[in-house]
Amino acid sequence: MQSTVDANLEAKSIRSIVAAPDFQSGLNFFVNTLEFRIAMISPADDPDYAVLTREQFTIALDKKAESPPLLIEIPVEDQSLVGTNLVGPNGTRVNYVLANRNYKQRENREPIINLSLSENADWVHGRAGMSYRSLIGAHNEMLIASQIRIEGSGKVKDWVHYHDVSFQTLICINGAAKLVYEDQGEPFLFEKGDYILQPPGIRHQVLESFNDLEVVEFTSPSDHATFSDFGMKLPNSVEKEQRYFLGQHFSHSSSESCEEMVYQKSDSLNVYMTPIAAASGNIGWVNKICGHKGSEKKLTPSFEISENKLSFIMWFVTDGSAEIEVGGRKETFKTGDAISYPYGFHPSLQFSIAKHDSQFQVLEIGFLG
Repeated sequence: MQSTVDANLEAKSIRSIVAAPDFQSGLNFFVNTLEFRIAMISPADDPDYAVLTREQFTIALDKKAESPPLLIEIPVEDQSLVGTNLVGPNGTRVNYVLANRNYKQRENREPIINLSLSENADWVHGRAGMSYRSLIGAHNEMLIASQIRIEGSGKVKDWVHYHDVSFQTLICINGAAKLVYEDQGEPFLFEKGDYILQPPGIRHQVLESFNDLEVVEFTSPSDHATFSDFGMKLPNSVEKEQRYFLGQHFSHSSSESCEEMVYQKSDSLNVYMTPIAAASGNIGWVNKICGHKGSEKKLTPSFEISENKLSFIMWFVTDGSAEIEVGGRKETFKTGDAISYPYGFHPSLQFSIAKHDSQFQVLEIGFLG
């Protein structure tokens, strides 16, 4: 029989099949216990099939189906419900989980120093065709520093999305990318030597990459979630360049626009102070340290930041080379190498620069979160 009416959208939605040998008990469980709504039920006199919906989830309760029991996860904000497990009369299992992901707190680990050498790099595949290399060694739940690359040039298979982060910054070290951000106007080029502070929750999209794009990225927490926003099209019509997102605002700058100073009384190194610190509310920063001549004068960088506890510090070499002394040994520190303190800085683990060439350049990324 051909339908004489047009079914509503809920009844026509894609759904999961739930076998219900005892149809009425299954219907009562979903409607009365789990608060699903009936979008369609058939036949009226002795029903054996129903389409049930709750928020954005749809199931088909089917008395004649032969399918394994379904596992359903229901996000809730009520902490007292988290961990509740139910089993329906048809074998359906239901777990209540926290709606907002509860990130693991970092254990009280002793500070360490980590050397990540480019020659030993372990690259893995990430989302949207990007390759990732960890710059801090073993996984750390609370923060991550990565080198990211996309080979060649072309469109990037990305979509409008946003991140559940407290601090995220990106530095372009090779090639370029065309990016677009919520409330920041038309798409723009993110080129070698550019810096971005990407505040929490800002919608954005990578449109294209050029000439073997490479980016250094720092994010906290590392186990953050990435959410899609299918309803927003970028660029959007609103332009609020100084809009705040949870106390931070978007920043895009280049080395040419950064303040230049002598680096810690060195006669061979200058530092370029980027706007990242101010844009983030001073919870993190990015500096570029550059040699303007070779030097064999020993220098021990100072990372004491007033009364605030330093959660993370990293140097990533973008050009040239240096000889560093760390842990009673000497290491050659060259382009692509990184040295970091992923569990906080302790003066007993300090490294020193024994000498460096005139091309020596490093990115310094710090985080106080």
